[in-house]
Amino acid sequence: MAAVKLGIAGGFLAVVTYAVIGALAGIVSGRPPWRQDTIWTTALKGIFGALVGGGLYWGAGKLFGGAHLAFAGRLGLPDRPLVEVPALLGPLIGALWGIFVEIDDSVGDKAKPAAKPARKRA
Repeated sequence: MAAVKLGIAGGFLAVVTYAVIGALAGIVSGRPPWRQDTIWTTALKGIFGALVGGGLYWGAGKLFGGAHLAFAGRLGLPDRPLVEVPALLGPLIGALWGIFVEIDDSVGDKAKPAAKPARKRA
């Protein structure tokens, strides 16, 4: 909502807004930062998330163009194309990247077997 209040609808500031959304989604999705093997894993998820967020914004502009959502006015948002309303497109981009990171972090995780109780020798 801050981007809507500031009047960010397109251009360089919109790319920065969606890059921040992608970076935050990458950092908080998947394994928590304190459970990662290194801090670089979290940093790379954030950096790559920033690139993905900006790229998804660009792709949405090409794909959706001037598409309007009818319910945007009911939410108190301006009647603009979807790509010019960060309060609608931002959560979509964050959710898409977050889901991808969650799936990526869960693949390959092998559940650790429970410790077997020690046997008593008779």
